[in-house]
Amino acid sequence: MKVMIGCPVRNRAWILPRYLKALEAMDYPLEAREYCFIVNNSLDSTEDILRQFAMYARAPVKIVLVDFDHPGGDKRGEYSFRRLAYLRNLLLNQFMLSACSYLFSVDSDIIVPPHALSALISHACDIVSALVPNGELRGGKTVFNILRKEENGGYVHITDFPRDKIQAVDVTGAAYLIHKRVIEKGVRYSDLYGAEDIGFCEEARRLGFTIFCDPRVECEHVMR
Repeated sequence: MKVMIGCPVRNRAWILPRYLKALEAMDYPLEAREYCFIVNNSLDSTEDILRQFAMYARAPVKIVLVDFDHPGGDKRGEYSFRRLAYLRNLLLNQFMLSACSYLFSVDSDIIVPPHALSALISHACDIVSALVPNGELRGGKTVFNILRKEENGGYVHITDFPRDKIQAVDVTGAAYLIHKRVIEKGVRYSDLYGAEDIGFCEEARRLGFTIFCDPRVECEHVMR
């Protein structure tokens, strides 16, 4: 199965070389992958790093430049979810134009293990994520990129779960594999529920898709 790998990127020169090296090191066939990055309003060498990557990468690389008049912040806590939804939907548009069957959406501060893509695609799920640490709760318990929707409509991080098998979740993000049929059915990102990943997952579940996470595929999250 051919897979597109990528994400929106802004001011990520500090982590991009390591991020790209991890993507290249995945044990998935080179001829069955391609890359796409949506670059917006970067003031550092992000674009240069990606163009250098495109020269030596062993798979096709597409770089799409998008600039906003008022780009907003680029650090955790400063993001505009509406703008992120727009950028992620641009990536979905590129995915739809491609011959790829899957999109592996991996945020630019996530370092994937070598087996990430091959393990996730082996499940043949419509949507399945890797496990990504996302900080700590009070008391020192690590939270991850998986959430459960409560009866009151709120979302809580799932903190207690088996680490040895795939499981269904209500919301995920950061590093996940999406089959093209999900996008063909009309699922897109939105800020209707706050974070754009929540909007995507809500729409996917509304249209009948089940979302999974494989905790055995654990990534490093270089938060800054």
